[in-house]
Amino acid sequence: MAIRRELSGLPLVEGSRHSILRVRSGGLAALEKHVYQRYPQREWGTFFEFGYRRTSWGLALSYVDGFWPEAGDLDRQVGLTRFLDQYSRRAFHRAADSPLALGVVHSHPEGSRTWPSGIDDDMDGYFAREFAAFGQGKPYCSLILQRNSRTGLTFTGRVYDRGEWFPVEKLLTVGVQIDLLTSEAEEPGTAETLSNSDTSESTRARLVSVLGLPSARRLRQATAGIIGCSGTGSPAAHVLARAGLGGFVLVDPKRFASSNLERTHGSEWDDIEREPYKVELVADLIRSINPSARITTLAGNILHENVIDELLRCDLLLGCTDTQHGRAKLSDLAAHYLLPSVDLGVLMEGQNGRVTSQVADLAVYSPDLPCAFCIGRIDGSELSNELMSEDERIARQSQAAAAAARGDDPDQYWRQRARQLHTVGYLTTMLGALGSGYAEGWLTGTFSPPHSWFQFDIGRQRLGIVAPPRDRNAACSCGRHIGWGDLAKSYGNVSKPDHWPNRALLLRRN
Repeated sequence: MAIRRELSGLPLVEGSRHSILRVRSGGLAALEKHVYQRYPQREWGTFFEFGYRRTSWGLALSYVDGFWPEAGDLDRQVGLTRFLDQYSRRAFHRAADSPLALGVVHSHPEGSRTWPSGIDDDMDGYFAREFAAFGQGKPYCSLILQRNSRTGLTFTGRVYDRGEWFPVEKLLTVGVQIDLLTSEAEEPGTAETLSNSDTSESTRARLVSVLGLPSARRLRQATAGIIGCSGTGSPAAHVLARAGLGGFVLVDPKRFASSNLERTHGSEWDDIEREPYKVELVADLIRSINPSARITTLAGNILHENVIDELLRCDLLLGCTDTQHGRAKLSDLAAHYLLPSVDLGVLMEGQNGRVTSQVADLAVYSPDLPCAFCIGRIDGSELSNELMSEDERIARQSQAAAAAARGDDPDQYWRQRARQLHTVGYLTTMLGALGSGYAEGWLTGTFSPPHSWFQFDIGRQRLGIVAPPRDRNAACSCGRHIGWGDLAKSYGNVSKPDHWPNRALLLRRN
């Protein structure tokens, strides 16, 4: 996407750096209701609070709530949006006292573009300086909204941070559907479309016939992050590539091994000797299906800071690692950055030469749902085991053995997990494909999972489906800092251990 570099009278930052704003669907509905109360002929507006993260590509913003005007805070005698001094002063003090950043959003009348006017430039120049001063360097964001008969909503936006103006390139709305709206400042002709032939003879003709042409367009515009590119992640990427998903961020720290051949889509016999990174194999698979796909590959972990930067460019995530720390981080990203995900896990157990359990687990994480800790999805001991160093692991196992020899409980030092079977390709492929299907439904708004968290066993009658209750734990902080971004780091459930490498290896970005 190309964004005009001027956006009226305030020059935008050079290069491709930009910002993305996420908002919950309920928050956007409340915001639109407020700013359109004098529509269609007159403007109206409000200050609002948002969280943020400074990334390698720009700024990831997340709308928290309106800092709503009180009676007499806006001038009703004029058709434009005019903030009176009492309202501005209250907002400046709020910026000084609150960890969150503040911005302005207002509407433009019907028939007008959302392009900033000269008056808007003057307002933004003034507020950018004042909020930077009162907020001790926090960003300032300005949005202009307008109703549109074709798309329902159009917007432009810009963010001031550390002396530079960034365009708000995308507005992502998270709810029962993950809507994507691109700025009206997008250069003409850069929007991706499907030709009429796509409805009949295209490679996605059957998907279009079921989900509709708008869904196919939405998938082409979307980017999915896939964390874990082996048994579950590789078939998920495979299905999404064939569905025409436009962008992928692939994350996995490991190289291909011979035991991966049975369940990793895209792998070949020669890869046993070659030992490429798993993300490279999956990237090659995607390109063989869709040469124009946008693909970023990182040999690393979801806890790496540069991985988080890249994931925040995505519309949604697929968790395919089946690890405790991965699941905990997906919860943090959903709550603090409004970045939703579908988490996938499998469990196989056996006894006396028989497979007794083949469980598939699927959980949705979004800012409107309880986190993985709330629903008892995280085992604290296993989480600790995953993150500790090898030296600490050996020491704890030694202490546990000594405790057992003394007749003490060894679990206080090291809790040995009950042995389970390795997962195999037919089970991981099934769940990866199912998870990618739910991702397609969520992105397009055409269907949803039957439950936000459920498990089933493919060896049981009627699949033994279980959908545990899902309530937010009042003692958990996950519902208290929704959308805070990096400002909620101290409330995160998991972070990178010091003994891990500092950064993931960025192999490719296009």
